[in-house]
Amino acid sequence: MSSALTGLLPHPIVQAPMAGGVSVPQLAAAVSGAGGLGFLAAGYKTADGMYEDIKQLRSLTGRPFGVNLFMPQPEYPGASTGSAGAAQAALPDAGAVDVYAHQLAGEAVWYDTELGDPDSGRDDGYDAKLAVLLDNPVPVVSFHFGVPSAEALESLRRAGTFTLVTATTAEEAVAVERAGAD
Repeated sequence: MSSALTGLLPHPIVQAPMAGGVSVPQLAAAVSGAGGLGFLAAGYKTADGMYEDIKQLRSLTGRPFGVNLFMPQPEYPGASTGSAGAAQAALPDAGAVDVYAHQLAGEAVWYDTELGDPDSGRDDGYDAKLAVLLDNPVPVVSFHFGVPSAEALESLRRAGTFTLVTATTAEEAVAVERAGAD
């Protein structure tokens, strides 16, 4: 680990920022308080919900912590971006999506939850969340499912935030390095 990151935590333990409810302020505070790096998952939350979680976490610990953001996704599920940056995939087969939703219906009832909306937005409120994190900086921001712009990373750096990006391919790792993530 880089010395900048190790300076934030006495123990080399980073709590995974798992979206969907498990990465709550209490868990992040416990991990940070024990000398690791606790994380809040901002995925699937509104910008206001993320901000409320940050305020709650700050009330529970004075130790460094992180917030994880999902990168906006291409317009169509499964789309990739080419060198020109245009989405290069067709819409999924609506019939296949309907069959899959029908297959999951029993699980949704069992777990007392609703199925997601495949037609919902693909940006997860990214711009609004980034604005909150620039107005109210946190020690660390990490990104999943893509590479943030160099401008976004530089803005966070100027705010005093350390940035991390998950890379899932060698090409993505090169893009992360070029964008300037810490």
